[in-house]
Amino acid sequence: MISLYLPGTSPIHRAPAWLKLLVLALGAIVLSLLPNSWGLAAAAFLLPALAYAAAGLSARIMARDLRAMLVLVIFLVGTQLIFSPPLAAVCNTARVLTVVLLAQVLTRTTRVQEMVEVAQTCLRPLRRVGLSPTAVGLAMALAITSIGQVAGIVTQVRQAQRSRGVRLAPWVWVMPVLVLTLRHADDVGDALQARGAAD
Repeated sequence: MISLYLPGTSPIHRAPAWLKLLVLALGAIVLSLLPNSWGLAAAAFLLPALAYAAAGLSARIMARDLRAMLVLVIFLVGTQLIFSPPLAAVCNTARVLTVVLLAQVLTRTTRVQEMVEVAQTCLRPLRRVGLSPTAVGLAMALAITSIGQVAGIVTQVRQAQRSRGVRLAPWVWVMPVLVLTLRHADDVGDALQARGAAD
């Protein structure tokens, strides 16, 4: 499995997974409750930068993560401007971008297994109603690691097209990425079925 985790010795790396998940959840709630202001928008962009620095993640990594979310940002701003005034559109986009970047810091500083163990511990009481914490943990692990896998597929396709001189317009590389992603999903399904996980 491919993970976004990057080894390190920063305080964020050493913090327990449950604490990081709790801080992320509380931070998202606080951001959603704050009133719209240009100060909030500026602070929302500053907070992820501080988190990346505290985690020992370089500005290059943050810039790469921001580039990966460029389409999301454009979509959010465009749709928000249709229904909201400019200040609200910018602040709402800043909130989403901040939470996504903080979640990115979480995945880069926490091993997948640690997050899965937290989820399984929290879901253990639900065994009484027939919910399997192990199955949920497996689904969670697959979802997290698939992010890295899909990112790798996108990079692979774009590099292959660039080497062939293909124009890198979105509609040129979306279809190959979709095909390879679906093929990867089929391979994962076959592997799970072969190991009896489908039961």
